[in-house]
Amino acid sequence: MQKAKGASPGRNRASRRSSAQKAAQARGLAITRRGDLGEVAFVLKAMSLGFVVAKPYGQMHRYDFMVEGGPNVWRVQIKTSTCVRDGRYQLCVQRIIHRRYVAYKKSEVDFVVAYLMPEQAWYILPISVVAGRRSFLLAPPGFRGKNPLARYQEAWHLLGKPSSRVF
Repeated sequence: MQKAKGASPGRNRASRRSSAQKAAQARGLAITRRGDLGEVAFVLKAMSLGFVVAKPYGQMHRYDFMVEGGPNVWRVQIKTSTCVRDGRYQLCVQRIIHRRYVAYKKSEVDFVVAYLMPEQAWYILPISVVAGRRSFLLAPPGFRGKNPLARYQEAWHLLGKPSSRVF
């Protein structure tokens, strides 16, 4: 069946997508998979330290998990990085609203937990440090240069006292 002359081309079939479209889709899947792996690693790490971790139902929340630390329940957003720039890991701490990138607000999350996947290293960043910013450079363990966020590296104590037995 042929289209009428001058008709709009419509949507591209999957087999007719450009290489740029295919690459963009592959990047999206890679980013999604990296995020999923970071979330699973977080659950394993936090629970092994004795924290109670809960996942809210649905995808409409600004945070990924709720973490019980002592008397507090924290809203935690997990961000995973594999991208190295100048010896440090680039971490994007933003979300998309109406096709625009927006920084997190204090009213939306309590902590952003950054996972440097190749290093298996963690940063526990309070929202007061993250709010209004869209990216960070985080130093891996053993980094010899200046690291203004060093006090947040493996700072699990900021989430409070674990409420169950440590494995």
